[in-house]
Amino acid sequence: MIAYLSHDQVNSSLARRIGDRLGLDLIVLTLKDADQAVAADLLVLDLDSLPSDTRSKLFLRIGRGELRSGLAVHSYQMSASETRTLQAAGIRVARRLTAGVLVPARPISLAM
Repeated sequence: MIAYLSHDQVNSSLARRIGDRLGLDLIVLTLKDADQAVAADLLVLDLDSLPSDTRSKLFLRIGRGELRSGLAVHSYQMSASETRTLQAAGIRVARRLTAGVLVPARPISLAM
């Protein structure tokens, strides 16, 4: 399951359309429903729509190494430093919501 957390109605609608088109098991959540994201294989955050204190807490948790794999974010307002911090923690980063952000990363097969 993919959980998309956003307070932006346009992005939420876009996520639903992408999910429907690709046949993804996707739920769209707001912060008040965020506890439902625990079971998700991939959690995608719309950082631009989240309150600044939530965004700050995210970076604190990353700094403490508390976040698990399976996290992706998109934001137009991220600094280069924030982007590097997220990527160094293994988090997928994009400027805008696309199908590539919502599709879980597939393991690479080394079989020949």
